[in-house]
Amino acid sequence: MAQTAYLSLSCLPLPTFIEGRRLEIKPDGSKMNQIHLEYFVFAFVRKGELTMVQDGVEQTVRENDLYIMTPGHHQYVWWATEEKVELDWIYGYVAGDWHTQSNLTPAKNSMEKLMLHPPVPVQTLFLMQHRPLNNTTEIYPMVDQLVSKAYNCDSKQFFESQQLFLKLLASLQAQDNAKNELTQLSLSIQQYLKKNFNQKITAATLSDHFNERPNYLVRVLRQTIGLSPAEFLMQYRMEEAARWLLNTDASIEKIALSVGFQNIYYFSTSFKKYTGIAPTKYRQNAASQPD
Repeated sequence: MAQTAYLSLSCLPLPTFIEGRRLEIKPDGSKMNQIHLEYFVFAFVRKGELTMVQDGVEQTVRENDLYIMTPGHHQYVWWATEEKVELDWIYGYVAGDWHTQSNLTPAKNSMEKLMLHPPVPVQTLFLMQHRPLNNTTEIYPMVDQLVSKAYNCDSKQFFESQQLFLKLLASLQAQDNAKNELTQLSLSIQQYLKKNFNQKITAATLSDHFNERPNYLVRVLRQTIGLSPAEFLMQYRMEEAARWLLNTDASIEKIALSVGFQNIYYFSTSFKKYTGIAPTKYRQNAASQPD
C-alpha cells in the first residue's frame, strides 16, 4: 500500500482552472499512459474501479475516489480492471510553489508583494493526493459544471469557471481538515501584527506573546508567506499610511504617529523606499488624478 501523500500548493498566485473532461475506459486490456504532465489533473472516478500506477507504484482508485496527478517528471499508467470506468478530469495550473510530502508542510509564497489589508488567506492549499470523497453531493455538482467549460481568458465564463474551481479546491481541502499547526500559527502572527500595527513591536514582544523563540516565529512566517514579521509589519504600516494619505487630510506627522512611527523622517524615508515617492508627492499625485 502506498504511503499517504499530501500536496502543498501555493495560493499566491491562485491556482488556475484550465479545462474539464469526461472519460470512459473499457476493461479491454488496453492501458493509457502519460509522461511529464504540464498540469495538475484531478481525476474523479464516478463509476467503476481504476488501477493507477505512478512511477512504478500501483494503487487502486475506486468509485467516488479522487486521485491527483502532478506535473513534472512522472509517468502515469492507468487501466480499467473488471468493468467500465467513468471518470471526470479537471485540469489545473499552479504557477507558484508546490510539493508532495508525507506530512503537511506549507508551500512558499511566490509573489513579490502581498496586499496585506484584505484578509490574508491561508496561503497553502493542502490536498491528499489519493482519497475517498466524503461529500459527493457537494463535490460532484461543481465537477459537472467544470467538465463542460474550457479555458478562455477573454470571456466572462473564464472568471466564473475560475471561481468555481477555487470553490471546489476549498471544499476538497475542508474535507481534509488540513490546517496544520504551522499554518495556524502563521495566521495568528499575521492577525496580531495587524491588530497592533501602530504599537512598538519587537522580536521580544512577539516571543513573549506567543511563548516561542523569536527565530522560530520568523521562520514560520517566512516559510508560509515569504515575509519576516518585521517585513510584514513594515508593509502593512505602509499600506495603512497610503490609505490615510488618500482618504484623509491628516498631516504627514499625524499619519506617521498613527501607523507606529515616532520619527517623521524615518517614516518618510520608509514610505519612499516602499512606494518610490515621498508621502507628500504620493498624496499630490493622487489628488491630481481625474475621477
